[in-house]
Amino acid sequence: MRHGIMGKNPWQSELHWRREGQQDRAHKTQNRVLDAAETLFFEQGYDATSVQDVAKQAKCSIGSVYHHFRDKKAIALALFDRMTREFELTMREAMDPARWNGAGIADILHEFIEFSIINNKTRPGFKTAALEAVRLDPSLGDHFPQMQRKANKQLKALLLARRREIGHPDPAFACGYVLDLLIALLRARFDPHVQKSQLSRLSNKKFAERALSLACSFLQLERQEQANHA
Repeated sequence: MRHGIMGKNPWQSELHWRREGQQDRAHKTQNRVLDAAETLFFEQGYDATSVQDVAKQAKCSIGSVYHHFRDKKAIALALFDRMTREFELTMREAMDPARWNGAGIADILHEFIEFSIINNKTRPGFKTAALEAVRLDPSLGDHFPQMQRKANKQLKALLLARRREIGHPDPAFACGYVLDLLIALLRARFDPHVQKSQLSRLSNKKFAERALSLACSFLQLERQEQANHA
């Protein structure tokens, strides 16, 4: 591989979770409330969190919270709506083919794994808050999976655009399989609703190294690279 498993990735430094741009005072207050709710729903659960708790965490008055949100359910649904917008903004940037000019498959997978690890560390309550919103409004249930399927399709297209690097005889199957594998590994490591496995014993660095190594091995990237240099 060009720079070895988990070596320095020149595409890594710029990609991070995106939020909407300039905000007025009202939007900044709303975001403080939503940030507080996301943290508390994760730490103590939706049912155990009161609007007063959210206001205290957000460092604003209860009246200010109620000025922007009708009740706790409205906060949860607004949090889901914000997550949707942030997800779309982030994926739009992450899946732009122009961003990956000069990158190989190992580079792209490296960034996918690293970004997932960093996002879980910085936004541990993201999925919990989404699940709470779906519980409150089941009609939202398929919205996030639809966006994830779209993102996975775009990611697979990025990999297949570099199919000449793949030594596996069926590149389309191999790319789909590898993405399913990585998503499953990340879920097994980080999802609080999944029973802990041996993956939880590894450091983030070691986990990322092994996950990337598995993916590259199945795609037969190393064998293909050796053939290209023979």
